[in-house]
Amino acid sequence: MTRIQKLLRNSKLLFWGRAFIEIKAINSIVVLFYLHRGITLNEAFYLSIVFSIGTLLFEIPTGYLADRIGRKNTILLGVLAYLVNGLILFFAHGFIPFVVAMLFSSLSFSLFSGTEEAMLYDSLKEAGEENKMSHHNGRINAARQIFKIFIPTIAAFIAKDLLEWQFQIVIGLEILGPLVAIFIFSKLTEPRHEESVLENEKGIFKESLFIIKRDPFLFHATINRLLIFIATFICWRIYQPFLNDLGISVVWLGIYYFAMHAIIFFGNWHTGWIEKNIGTTQTIFWSTILLIIGTTGIILFKNPVVIFIILLLTATIEPIRTPVFAHFMNKRLTSRSRATTLSNLNVFKAVMDIPILFLSGWLASLNYNYVFALAIILFLIAMIFFPIKKQDLQPKKSFTHSHECADDYLV
Repeated sequence: MTRIQKLLRNSKLLFWGRAFIEIKAINSIVVLFYLHRGITLNEAFYLSIVFSIGTLLFEIPTGYLADRIGRKNTILLGVLAYLVNGLILFFAHGFIPFVVAMLFSSLSFSLFSGTEEAMLYDSLKEAGEENKMSHHNGRINAARQIFKIFIPTIAAFIAKDLLEWQFQIVIGLEILGPLVAIFIFSKLTEPRHEESVLENEKGIFKESLFIIKRDPFLFHATINRLLIFIATFICWRIYQPFLNDLGISVVWLGIYYFAMHAIIFFGNWHTGWIEKNIGTTQTIFWSTILLIIGTTGIILFKNPVVIFIILLLTATIEPIRTPVFAHFMNKRLTSRSRATTLSNLNVFKAVMDIPILFLSGWLASLNYNYVFALAIILFLIAMIFFPIKKQDLQPKKSFTHSHECADDYLV
């Protein structure tokens, strides 16, 4: 196999490695699992804040690490951190052990954050196929759903009575995923950087900050993406107890999860087609409109079946937007500092998460609809104050492809 063939094989390896990392068997009932293990609904939001604090601590150094030791080694470290998270979850009871597990989950996320995209883009670029980034990245995002389509659904059937031994079986399924992913990711081929990272390691961090400063649209687009992501997340955080309180059974929560990830999978699989036929800006704009309409419908309608369907459809929109953002963001970055720059941009998520999640936890204790109302406000802020315009999408070649200025920020 030639080097070019190995580099092009990276896309498939990233696909299957990500698929096994994303088994996430517990996710279809995770909030109910928290409640069973002694976590309150407020504390479930606080755990998300712990995740964000961990991101603040880990995001920049792990992005820098990826540009220094290589994308492959950083990805393997990310899998190990996720494996530790699963082992802790198997035994955790009460808030503090879950905090430790969440920190390892955050570390894993930070190690992957920006690194997969950088690995994929640099592999395609060296092979002369970087114009296919949306196509390949969309399919890797589809990999996040491939096992989520049925394994969490099976997990919901297993844990239908919410008993301890049932939860332990589900966590055991989740631990198997990273074990397989370690083997798959070990086969990755490290793409070349434009310059020697080891000789320029200090310049990488400076360059990433310089790129963000000189290209304000990177920050602008990141805020748009993160506002939509956080708003969708706070709705996701409460949907399980919300639907359960409406009389929806645990088994139907599993069916919900199956349908949601099946739709996301096919949406991500055809991201290239969506971007080509609908357009980047139109995809971003109309997806936001649909989220506003759908979330408003959740508040207004009272029928559990109607709410179930609306929640299901709105939950699929944000993940389908993500590869579209990844494409035009990566075109504006240099390969040697790409992972660092993406990680620096992702730090903004942690900063935004903390106050919004605190507020969401308090609102959830009062009324679920208050959380949905907050999500609508965040959607509107993204659309009105941080719109994505067509003229902004072209990369600024004067500095995205220059390293001379460096010496003078996904999720």
